[in-house]
Amino acid sequence: MSELKRTIYDRFYGPTTRASIVANTFNYAVGCGLDAKQIIAKTGLMPANLIDPNTRLPEEMVPTIWNLLNNVYPGQALALHMASAAPFSFFGPLAQGVQYASDLRSALRLLVQYGQIASDQVHIELIESDSEAIFRSDHPVDAIDGGYGAEAALALVNRLLQEAIGEEYSLARVEFAHSPLGLRRVYEDFFEVPVRFQQAHNALVFPQKMLLLPTQQWDADLFHHVQETLDSLHHGHAWVSGLKGLQSREYPQ
Repeated sequence: MSELKRTIYDRFYGPTTRASIVANTFNYAVGCGLDAKQIIAKTGLMPANLIDPNTRLPEEMVPTIWNLLNNVYPGQALALHMASAAPFSFFGPLAQGVQYASDLRSALRLLVQYGQIASDQVHIELIESDSEAIFRSDHPVDAIDGGYGAEAALALVNRLLQEAIGEEYSLARVEFAHSPLGLRRVYEDFFEVPVRFQQAHNALVFPQKMLLLPTQQWDADLFHHVQETLDSLHHGHAWVSGLKGLQSREYPQ
């Protein structure tokens, strides 16, 4: 394959993520003082790519932006800082699904079922035992950005769930597979529970009884409506993924 064909192939048929995730990360970086032109030069991102939040963009754009931020602001928990104010539109209709779910278990199961709408390669599980429930999220780019993406995702999911459930919401602990990117106390102040690093997976861990807590805006009809939207996006994305497989056979590496 020529370099031109390879570039086109990688850009449109490689792993993708929602434009809303790229846009929020881009806007945060610019807000922190990074030069937008530098980000565009490093990522290939064009402003027009960010107009439609449902657009799919190459996954590597997000870790590239985090690495640029880390070069300028090393040793700071920047992902938590972003997650403390980022809009829930970061997750698109997933956020609405959480809002209208019946309880915490239903909200977590929705994130597990439809998580790949946010990012192609994310792997999410909900593992329950008699004493606790582990919401586990791992992504191949964690090894590229040092854990910034994992922190941003779990921190924002935590905020979203907290808003959906209300005052009774609480965690047992938080786990990250990487080393801390900032001071440990910043993490514990943010999550308000112990935070462990260099664990096997990235995870929010809940006392089992928390899963029964109802959401504040449960609406069965609206939840069903959001599920239909998510199903449509999920099936459309699966169809595109199937095309990727056909393209990979048509254009061998």
